[in-house]
Amino acid sequence: MATHSPSQYESTDTDGKVELKVLVGENVEGALLDLKGGYKISNIDTKQVLSSSFFSKRNYLQTLPSGLKWGEGFPNINKIKITPKNTETTFLVNGIQYSGSLSVYNVNGKLQLVNELDVEDFLSSYLCSEFSSKNYSKPTYDALAIVARTDLYANITEKINSFWDIKGSEYHYEGLISLHPNSSIQKSIKATKGLILTYEDTPFHTAWTENSGGKTASYSSIFRKRCKGPDGVTVAYAQKEREGNRWKCNMVNQDLSALLDLKKIRSIDLYQDPQSKKVYGIRFADEKNILELSFKKFQELVGKNRILSNDFSVHIIRDYIVFDGHGTGFGVGLCLFSADQMAKCGDTSLQILSNFFPNTSLVKLSQIPENLITYKEEGE
Repeated sequence: MATHSPSQYESTDTDGKVELKVLVGENVEGALLDLKGGYKISNIDTKQVLSSSFFSKRNYLQTLPSGLKWGEGFPNINKIKITPKNTETTFLVNGIQYSGSLSVYNVNGKLQLVNELDVEDFLSSYLCSEFSSKNYSKPTYDALAIVARTDLYANITEKINSFWDIKGSEYHYEGLISLHPNSSIQKSIKATKGLILTYEDTPFHTAWTENSGGKTASYSSIFRKRCKGPDGVTVAYAQKEREGNRWKCNMVNQDLSALLDLKKIRSIDLYQDPQSKKVYGIRFADEKNILELSFKKFQELVGKNRILSNDFSVHIIRDYIVFDGHGTGFGVGLCLFSADQMAKCGDTSLQILSNFFPNTSLVKLSQIPENLITYKEEGE
């Protein structure tokens, strides 16, 4: 792993902000928007300022037969951006607090609400929520912050949707307030501000897993997304403790069949990544029907507390279906268990990242060059 920043990533603006567009309301009828302090409303298409005020405003945001309305109407205008005049001002949408600005789109009479905010603010909210009850070491949290930021940058640079970069619901994003703030995470986000990994000079999609069970897989092999990124690796610490992180789930065939809307399940086939043997899809069959699910969808249906990871075998034994697995999570990217073991042995965050992400570079990117942005069709 290179530790220097290639010239295309250098920025004279060390305090630059990378904006992330987060869909926080999809196809909604309306929303109560409460903004304390001055604001301006502009036409997204023309950049023209439509309205401006130094006073607070609380009103219902909704569509018109043609256009948008927030107290005042904007006839024949279907895209507006509401921006607080003070960058420190937050606002409420249906009682949930956000920072940054709010872009509003009228699509076939329904609102699409997009929160545009500093990616660092989103990281803080997201990771504090995900790791509210965890207590990892500083190098582990530093590595985690860099990995999470890398994936967000990959979403920003890949323009699959012209309105937003990510859907907030997929990240359990509920605004800025965390009921259980994690000061260690917040310190790591601040300490690593702007730092990301690149593969072939580009941010890449990646993730983390609580315990890899001894091997990780590439992002593309598990999430079936056509994207470039580093291969998976063998993870010594998790491999050594593999049997100590074994899990088993016994399910009554009739119960699982009913959950999947099948008759009695007769056969189960696993689709696996050839290198890591991690499962990315499952094929269920009864006497007449076949159902194929991604592992992610299957785990959501059954429950993460029952199917802990995608590192498992499965057998039909009389009236039961038995899942026998190892580790926790999707087995992609950073293995937090192993990273923390490395940290306890004195390894730095850079050494941790080098272990899990071969052939990548660590760079500081406080602004995204236009030449990195690509446009893709949804589903690629």
